[in-house]
Amino acid sequence: MCVCCLLALLGLLARGPGAAGARSAITAQTLAPCYSADLKPTSGRLISAVSCTVLLAVPPLNTSTVVFWEYKNGPHEEFILKYYLNKPVNTTSSYKNRTKFNETDFSLQMVLQLGDSGMYRFRTESQETDWFQLEVIEPLPAPEIVGNSSVKAGGNTKLVCNISEGKADSYWWKKNGELLLGSDHFQFVHNNTLHIIEATMNDSGYYACVVRNKVSQNETSFLLHVQNAANMVLPVVMACVIVGSLIGVFVWCRRRGRFRHRVCSASEVSRKWRA
Repeated sequence: MCVCCLLALLGLLARGPGAAGARSAITAQTLAPCYSADLKPTSGRLISAVSCTVLLAVPPLNTSTVVFWEYKNGPHEEFILKYYLNKPVNTTSSYKNRTKFNETDFSLQMVLQLGDSGMYRFRTESQETDWFQLEVIEPLPAPEIVGNSSVKAGGNTKLVCNISEGKADSYWWKKNGELLLGSDHFQFVHNNTLHIIEATMNDSGYYACVVRNKVSQNETSFLLHVQNAANMVLPVVMACVIVGSLIGVFVWCRRRGRFRHRVCSASEVSRKWRA
């Protein structure tokens, strides 16, 4: 082996395994408590939520007098911080007051903002990690259900589930705690709208809309009351004839299954009969 090749090989070995090809990997995790984000450490990629705190950790690396945490998103690149041994940490202004750097193991804690989605890397003068992908998603607030709270039996109605911010990956509906399945009676439009076709008295109850994305789940409920179509005033004019003479006119009203009537006076009957 030539002397130059030998010297080059010794140089690579002295710089450590990361410089010879395979790089060290960052591991990350969302710290509890934080919504429903995955709290297990992961490598390569992490999905977390706005306002959560993530911990970015690096494996042991060769001793260096200066280390860097870096960020990039497309063409945009910047330093998160620079640290020279035994000197104060130099943190970029956009990360101040929301990051915590551990000078012993070089890990980084960061409270997330929506614009923090991107790639992260740690490096020293002689080594660097692979880029780590972080996706930051806005957690979902409680949704709002819009619709008529009362409908007559036999009529159609719809309930619309809206969220004020963020983006839901999925919607589903429940009635009195039980999952609703699509049918000719219960129809789902764009997932967030529930159509009830020809409502019956059995459709009265609490309807819940559940929304979910990768970092959160939320729901709200809505009370629907289906009225009996018979709960209407139905006037019926009935004539009572005794011994061939009209002696009374009764006005009957039916309400909730009971009858009420008003009897016309004899003078009223006489006037109506002569007319």
